[in-house]
Amino acid sequence: MSTNLIKVMVLYCAVTLSSCQNNAPVTSNSVTNKDSINIGAYTFKTTEGWGYGITIDNRLYIKQSTIPAFAGTKSFASEKDAEKVAALVINKIKLHKKPTIFKDELQSLQITE
Repeated sequence: MSTNLIKVMVLYCAVTLSSCQNNAPVTSNSVTNKDSINIGAYTFKTTEGWGYGITIDNRLYIKQSTIPAFAGTKSFASEKDAEKVAALVINKIKLHKKPTIFKDELQSLQITE
């Protein structure tokens, strides 16, 4: 996938998500991939646990306050669980894959419902 196409996709997502409220980062982990796109992650406290956010070039790309791939609205039990899934999402983005998370991936990270 070309760098220009990625930038267009990121811009589209940023515009779409611009109405999302971005909490101040609790932790931050920035990575620059081979296409020179700065990808970062942060965790945040929710009313029931933890969530994570993904930024690309310092713009909110994903804000996930619930565990993806599981039914319902349960937050991550620990900050470490949120960090593990955020790292998986970053890895997928760096590999030019959709950042979709599946149940089997959560299970491999020992994250259960």
